[in-house]
Amino acid sequence: MNNAILGLFHLDDEIKRFLPDTGTSGRRAESLVKVDGLSVILVTMNAGARLHEHTAPGPITIQPIRGTFTVSVGGESHVVATGGLISIAFGERHAVEAVDSGAFLLTISGLSGRFVVR
Repeated sequence: MNNAILGLFHLDDEIKRFLPDTGTSGRRAESLVKVDGLSVILVTMNAGARLHEHTAPGPITIQPIRGTFTVSVGGESHVVATGGLISIAFGERHAVEAVDSGAFLLTISGLSGRFVVR
């Protein structure tokens, strides 16, 4: 792979490789890409598993690639399913619950400034 490519993944294979924890958490997170200012994390979760309310170190996106998730932000809940995407501003508290077993890509930008969303 040349130096311009930071990673090349077949997501179905990665999901199979990084199945959720079979213990109490029911989830697993594995970094696929981690470079200055950018992290892409594959999160796999069993149905009913939760990521309790927290903040991220930058603006984020949550993009389900398998399954359905409830994302709570600012007192509102949003159902985000395969093919959907939600973006959350830097510093906003949020939580995620798996409606059914699945996986999502979590992208974290190291930039804490304002973004223009088009």
